[in-house]
Amino acid sequence: MGEIAKSDMASRHEQIISLVKRRGFVSIGRLAKSFDVSEQTVRRDLKDLADRGLVTKYHGGAGLAHGPADVDYDKRKARMPEEKQRIAEAVAERIPERATVFIDIGTTMEAIAEALLDHKRLTVVTNHVTVATILSRRSEFQVVLAGGILKHNDHATTGDATREFLEKFRVGYGIFGIGGIDGEGEMLDFDFRDIGVSATAMRISRKRFVALDHSKYDTNAVVSVGHVGEIDALFTDAPPPQALTKVLKTNDVDLVIC
Repeated sequence: MGEIAKSDMASRHEQIISLVKRRGFVSIGRLAKSFDVSEQTVRRDLKDLADRGLVTKYHGGAGLAHGPADVDYDKRKARMPEEKQRIAEAVAERIPERATVFIDIGTTMEAIAEALLDHKRLTVVTNHVTVATILSRRSEFQVVLAGGILKHNDHATTGDATREFLEKFRVGYGIFGIGGIDGEGEMLDFDFRDIGVSATAMRISRKRFVALDHSKYDTNAVVSVGHVGEIDALFTDAPPPQALTKVLKTNDVDLVIC
């Protein structure tokens, strides 16, 4: 390979990484068109970048390299159990009896499901397999589990099938866990595959609660799932940074410190 060709490839690789970080996912066809190269060339580029751990290859394109979201689920569940319990109890207090609820994926959502077991006659829609299992202990609960592609590292379903399934519902309350939140109020996550599911779940929920512990204020999650201005309340265990607190106040978001 000549020096010019090597230089072109290195530049293309840098731009591919930049696009993946901005968009969360880019297709092979889009990359081929953007760089005016063949799809075969793009596939070679993606294989090289994936082999170096810089992106993750998926069918038809590439996404972000694996990050904290891929840490063993049991290890994530064991982090900050007391903080998650306090958050869960505060969220549960805001859910009335006989409510219709969507519960998102994540280890904090498990704690919330446990805290809801004392409620009466809830109808819960979820794509979190473990949450559905917890709530199934109450025979008077109606639990609706969304189908889709199973994400083993999250015990959850995702993908177009999950999104299309959720579109059929309308719930009074949506409870969401996210990968992080920045000082401008941008809600972030690690996996681009969950964006469509999260956006749909937000749309079908009349009131939207986000629950996160203080570690999520300092995160390297990069996929945007929305802005705090779209939610009604943020539940957390410690005061957010000053910039975020100001954004929450400006957007009239109820901040609940547990």
